Amino acid sequence: MMPNSTIPEVDQYMGFWKPHSSSIDFCERNYENSHHVVELHNTWSSLVGISLFGLIGLIWGNPTKEIRYTLAHSLLLFIGLGSAGLHGTLHWIFQSSDELPMVYLVAIYMYMGFELDSKKDQLHYPRMPLIMSILLLINTVVYYAFQHLYIVFILTYSTLATVNAFLLYNNAIRKNMGGDMGRRIGRRALIAYVGIGVPIWFIDMGMCDWVLTNVANATFGMTLHVIWHIAAGYGAYCITATLEYCRMVSLGLPCECKFWMGFIPFNYLLEAEGLEKTNASNRKTDGKKDA
Repeated sequence: MMPNSTIPEVDQYMGFWKPHSSSIDFCERNYENSHHVVELHNTWSSLVGISLFGLIGLIWGNPTKEIRYTLAHSLLLFIGLGSAGLHGTLHWIFQSSDELPMVYLVAIYMYMGFELDSKKDQLHYPRMPLIMSILLLINTVVYYAFQHLYIVFILTYSTLATVNAFLLYNNAIRKNMGGDMGRRIGRRALIAYVGIGVPIWFIDMGMCDWVLTNVANATFGMTLHVIWHIAAGYGAYCITATLEYCRMVSLGLPCECKFWMGFIPFNYLLEAEGLEKTNASNRKTDGKKDA
């Protein structure tokens, strides 16, 4: 029987995206559900578990209207899109679209943590954005030079993520910079990302045979990587929400946080003019000091 001429031969016998060019393959069986999507469950969970939280943050987050928080939410959205591209194709260009934004996001988290209690017009470290941009540019060059070595990305990202976990714990929980609510959101972020996401990732990557036998066979091919996506996306969203709330408290803004469906935090100002009042107060204080 002759193959269907409308479908490429590589699609029928090898999978549409073969040969794969990414430096990593994941536990989900390739092309199990579709000849055109390598890992179907990892693809949709990237969009639902990661990009959706970034989109929510872009629409309803960033009450202080500072670009750092817009960047954080935008990067989370883009990470989900890049992750969907990676899992859907196992192509190197989508791998970089997933991994590089992850590094950029944790770098922005570091900046947000160090500038958490600075005035809006008076940064603690005014040169930090330039220095971090240069370092991230260097990191990008190094990344592409060694993209075939997955361990290079893992070491870079895990180091920065560990530093950020300590910063978040120090600011939100130990120093209690956001009060009880900031501590509450911060705990959720750490539990979701560090307590659930990271162990799940290690189990999925390190015990793949067990996962395929005991999880995938009972869940239509899904692996634990789906849980990693949801936990990481929710955890990253909560990290940004924690830093937003602590920032509002540090600026003296009247603010509140409510949880949609009991688990998605939304920060907002109690007064529409609250931000303008604080800015005016800061300007008056600076004027008195100058005098």
